[in-house]
Amino acid sequence: MKIENVNTMKSLSAAVVAGIFILASCSKSNDNPLSSADSQNVNSESVSSSTASETSDLGNSVISNVSDSKLAGARVSGGPVTVTGLDGIDGRLKGATITILGSGTKDNPSGTVTIDYGTGVTTNGITRKGQIIIVYTGKRLGPQSTRRISFNGFSRNSVGITGTYIVTVVDTTFTNTDLTATFSHNTDLTLTFPDNSTITRTANFTAVWDYVIATPLQSTITHKAGGVATGTTRIGANYAMAISKDLVYRADCFATGMFLPISGTKTISVASSSSATPVGYTLEFGNGTCSNSVTVTVNGKSKVITVSNDGN
Repeated sequence: MKIENVNTMKSLSAAVVAGIFILASCSKSNDNPLSSADSQNVNSESVSSSTASETSDLGNSVISNVSDSKLAGARVSGGPVTVTGLDGIDGRLKGATITILGSGTKDNPSGTVTIDYGTGVTTNGITRKGQIIIVYTGKRLGPQSTRRISFNGFSRNSVGITGTYIVTVVDTTFTNTDLTATFSHNTDLTLTFPDNSTITRTANFTAVWDYVIATPLQSTITHKAGGVATGTTRIGANYAMAISKDLVYRADCFATGMFLPISGTKTISVASSSSATPVGYTLEFGNGTCSNSVTVTVNGKSKVITVSNDGN
């Protein structure tokens, strides 16, 4: 199977897959073990995860769905090329100006993708502004090819993002029935909110993409157990996240508006100002079916939370 065969695949949206948790709890009650502080703690890790992952996925939508000649810059003029039509594959690209300035050969391309939302484009209630800039080296799914993502005045629903996000292809396997690609992800990011509060996130995890050729909606992305993140919440508390059981996301769930994993577990530990012992949370996802709910356990008590993809 040639790589070109996957150029027109629908984007397997790993970005929104991380989910953004809106835990609407102002105070702890008898039937809700989550206080407002608990909600903030879980939300800070989740919003940073989701916002970061979306930027990587938008780059994947572009690079996976343009020709090798565009990535290699095989053009007479030698200047940047504007790419159109990708909003039909990924609606989040609607209204953005997408340009590629490439060089090299089809087997060893390099260059820069710029996704420019200008002064603001709103799709499905999400307003994106500014630029996402992806510097790529190597063939799109070739081992050790890389994408280094940075930002120029970029914000999502007035939440600004700065820093770098690096994705490296570890390995790719093609068969007659599917494509399996393994990526390493490394992030060092800061999210800045309108009130100038911030969330920081440094993450390192491995993702495995299993694209099923005959039935693309059965394709999955798995964030492997062992992935970790550290950072600070909006109130300045230190947190640490660990994926304790593979987080599995499926394309058919995205197609129906369900953005959470169909299975998997992560834990979050947050330093508490009132206690020397950090507060620990366990988030358990799914039972193999599409859902927008997650079970959050803290201090031995659990609450099922409905999740929204609205970061605010």
